[in-house]
Amino acid sequence: MNANVLIISNPEDIHTSAVVKQLHELGARYYLFYPERLTGDLMFTLVHRLIGGDPSCHLQDGNTSIDLSHFNAVWYRRPRLVATPEDISAEGLEFARDEWRAALDSAYSLMSNTLWVSHPTHLQEAARKPLQLRIARQVGLCTPKTLITNNADAARDFHKACDGQVIVKPTGSGWVYAQDSEDVFCVMTNRITAEELRSDEQLRTAPVTFQEEVPKLYELRVNIVGQQVLSIKIDSQSSSISALDWRRYDIMNTPYTPYDLPKEVAAKCILLTRRLGLEFGAIDLIRRPDGEYVFLEINGNGQFLWAEQLSGVEVSNALACLLAGISPPLSIRTLC
Repeated sequence: MNANVLIISNPEDIHTSAVVKQLHELGARYYLFYPERLTGDLMFTLVHRLIGGDPSCHLQDGNTSIDLSHFNAVWYRRPRLVATPEDISAEGLEFARDEWRAALDSAYSLMSNTLWVSHPTHLQEAARKPLQLRIARQVGLCTPKTLITNNADAARDFHKACDGQVIVKPTGSGWVYAQDSEDVFCVMTNRITAEELRSDEQLRTAPVTFQEEVPKLYELRVNIVGQQVLSIKIDSQSSSISALDWRRYDIMNTPYTPYDLPKEVAAKCILLTRRLGLEFGAIDLIRRPDGEYVFLEINGNGQFLWAEQLSGVEVSNALACLLAGISPPLSIRTLC
C-alpha cells in the first residue's frame, strides 16, 4: 500500500486513536502531527527558494525530518493552538499565535494535491449554519423555519408565527469555557416561551438562533465519509431526557442502531457535503411522524466514536479506508 497519511490532531483525541488503529491494521503509513508541540521538541520550517524550485515545508521531529509534500492524504482532526511561553505578555501571546496560524495556513495551502479530510478553510466556511441551511434547501432537503436575531420584536413575531413551538440553540459552536478553571460547558437546545421573550435588553446581548420545533419520530446521525453514507438511528424519543436534544444522553434508554437511509435522501446528503467542500460530514436529521426527513445541521469535524460503539456502524474504519485510498473521495481535490 502506497498510502502516506498525515493526521493533524491533539494527543487527547480518542477519535484519532480509533482511526490510527484502523490505519495500522490496513498497513498504511501515517504520521501524527500535534501543532501544540511546535514550541517544544517539534520544529517547523517553511522555505521558499529565492532562485528556482518550489517552496517546501518540513517538520523536524527529533532526528527525523518530515516533508509535508510527501503525504497523500491529511486528516485535519481538531488540533489545538500552539503552546507559548507563560511569561509572554498578552499582546505578545496574541501576536505569536497569529504568526503560528499564518505559518501553518501557509504550509497547508502548499499541499494542494493532497486529499484533505477536510481542509481547514472549508471546515471554517462549512461551520456557518445559515449557509448549511441554504445549501440543504438547494439540494432538496427539508429544513426548519429559522431566525437569527437580537431584535426582540422579530423574535416575538417569529414565536407567534410558529404558534409558540420554538426552540433556541447556539449560532456558533455552543461551547463555553470557564475563565477561572478548565471547566467546559455545552449550551443545549431548549424550548422558549413567550414570557422569556419579554426582555428586550437580554435579547440585545447577542444574536440567538430561533427555530421552529420539529416533531420527531426519531433522529439520525448520518456520517458522510467520502462517497460512503453511514447512518445511525437514535431513538431519542424513548427517553424524556434526550427527547429535545439527544446530547442530554440517556444511553441506557436510547437505542442506537444502523439505519438504511433512502437512496434519494442519501444522495442529497452527499451533494450537500460536496457543495460545502468537505470529505467528511456528520449530519443531523429528524424523521417526522409524517415520514419527512428534516435537515438540522452538518458538522465537518463531528464526533462519531460514541455512536459507532453503540450502533456497531464502523465510521472509524470508513475514515481509515478513505485516508488510505481504499475507498473513493467525494472530489479529486478539496483545496480551493
